[in-house]
Amino acid sequence: MEFTYQEARRSGMRCYRDKIARGEYPYLQVLDEITRHSGVISEQYLGIQEIPTEMIVGTYAAGRHTAFAANFMPLMAEATEFAGKYRRLVAAHEEEGIHDPVKVYEYLHRYYVVEGNKRVSVLKFFGSPSVTAEVTRMIPARSDDLEIRVYFEFLEFYKIVPVNYLVFSQSGDYQEFLELSGFSSDSLPNEDDLKDMHASYLRFQNAYRALGGSRLNNLTDSDAYLIYLKIYGYRETLPSVPEEIRKNLEMIWDEFEIRTKDEAVSLVTDTDEGSKKSIFERLFAFEKQLKIAFIYEGTPETLSWTYNHELGRQHINEVFGDRILTRIYENADSEEAADALISQAVQDGADIIFVTSARFLDASLKAAVASPNVKILCCALNFAHRYIRTYYARTYEAKFISGIIAGAMADNNKIGYLSFCPSGAAITNVNAFANGVRLTNPRAKVHVVWTGEIGANPEETFWNEGISIISGREIIAPVNEYARDFGLYRYTEEHEVESLAMTLCNWGVVYQRIIESIQNGSWEDVDRRSDRRALNYFWGLNAEAIEILINNRVPDGVARLARFLAASLKNGSMTPFYGILRSQTGIIQADEKGSMTMKDLTSMDWLLDNVVGHIPAIEELCPEARSLMLVQGVRKKAQDGGTA
Repeated sequence: MEFTYQEARRSGMRCYRDKIARGEYPYLQVLDEITRHSGVISEQYLGIQEIPTEMIVGTYAAGRHTAFAANFMPLMAEATEFAGKYRRLVAAHEEEGIHDPVKVYEYLHRYYVVEGNKRVSVLKFFGSPSVTAEVTRMIPARSDDLEIRVYFEFLEFYKIVPVNYLVFSQSGDYQEFLELSGFSSDSLPNEDDLKDMHASYLRFQNAYRALGGSRLNNLTDSDAYLIYLKIYGYRETLPSVPEEIRKNLEMIWDEFEIRTKDEAVSLVTDTDEGSKKSIFERLFAFEKQLKIAFIYEGTPETLSWTYNHELGRQHINEVFGDRILTRIYENADSEEAADALISQAVQDGADIIFVTSARFLDASLKAAVASPNVKILCCALNFAHRYIRTYYARTYEAKFISGIIAGAMADNNKIGYLSFCPSGAAITNVNAFANGVRLTNPRAKVHVVWTGEIGANPEETFWNEGISIISGREIIAPVNEYARDFGLYRYTEEHEVESLAMTLCNWGVVYQRIIESIQNGSWEDVDRRSDRRALNYFWGLNAEAIEILINNRVPDGVARLARFLAASLKNGSMTPFYGILRSQTGIIQADEKGSMTMKDLTSMDWLLDNVVGHIPAIEELCPEARSLMLVQGVRKKAQDGGTA
């Protein structure tokens, strides 16, 4: 690039005027002013590094920061001493290059120059992708702010993979990248691994930006790279050439655009999905036999969750008869096994594939991109994926009713609650239960134990607290696993288990309604009406996707109240989350007449203030729970204190 100071200054003036017109600060950001009120707890010297030029955004101290526009281009007049020094620096760069490292502070993934503002400006003008710098990291004080939480996750990631160009925006993304890449504290990348990673990222970044990725708001290049890797694989992407990456990006572009929407997920919460085919059309339409595959984690004989979905498959066999042909694919016990089973189902000619475990959401997405003519659905909640649909049941409605019963029957104001791990649905369930308890017993406390947490001992916890009424697992077990300690139950003085109430999740009804939507044409209708958002079927009492059974051991007055409120939930005249709501750390909802939106319900990362317990960090969980949490869990680090 041929240099003229006038051209560099013209670029600076354009940036200055654009910033002023948008009401934004037109000069370099000043780190000293940024950190003055936010707090810095320590500094860490990182030595000499190559840092991305585009991540240098400001200067450390005010000084002469007004000599540069926000894009680091000069603003001083051509006749000034500043301009003369700038020209001499350019001449040196064109003759032999700028070799002396600048000195910078790194704060929250951004760099601020201590020494070398003009050198950075010159290198930015000539389009240098990186700058040699002596780097000191400023570590901020911890807080619940998302950016701070994600940054501390980056600091842990950096100990394993010391790269500065990956900037993710969501909690858990750094851990997910480690899972995809296979690196860990026990398997550190070597120098060649880091070079291959950087080269792969740059090839992706160039292709992504060439297609317009820079115009997508609220999505960093690294966010997009992670989405890409989840579909095509980390190791598989390393040798990919630019043209291959570009073709793949064009195929999955909706995945990126959907992440930029304020409402990325469209929840289908009732059974009236849109216009249906007319009776005439249905009578004369050719209906081929639908081949439907079910991908099972484990087998119905070994896992209660799978057993319940098998009951759902048997239900649709009875309802549809020879209009459908179902087939099960068992023992999807790993991502690789799920990939293989879904691929086999596609090869076997499946028209619809139900993947019954949220653990295999990524495998479902990969298959859906590769096989666009197959309808693939995964049993998961609130995921923004354009190429698959997800489905779940509003079990929190039944949990609210069982909480009403538990509160009324808790003589000592203590109630136990068991759940495997704090997935999104599990958090909603425990809060709905706790809010139901509050309705009939404002003094009662709900003691939650996550059975997937390392060292969890619910029997000892509940025994020590004198807890006899417990909300346990809510799924029917196969015959050889049958026990009475599920649903809401009570331990008698003789230590016998008495069932009080239980939730039934009618997966068969869910599958029936989805298949009917495909047959009657509303599948396409709801897709058109979704405005290209991800679709999540989320049915509850009103759709008969769930129901609650109340045992005759429950006092008649309590049972009548529970049934009345269940009917109110079913007809929409009330909601489990109403009025003023307080979490363990503060007010969540201040409006005494308000109720939470579906988006709020499906993104909870807090516990109500009448819950005793915490949300465990992912590293505090057993491998099985950790696997599920990586897909759809609440991402909390142990240092955060656990509670939301």
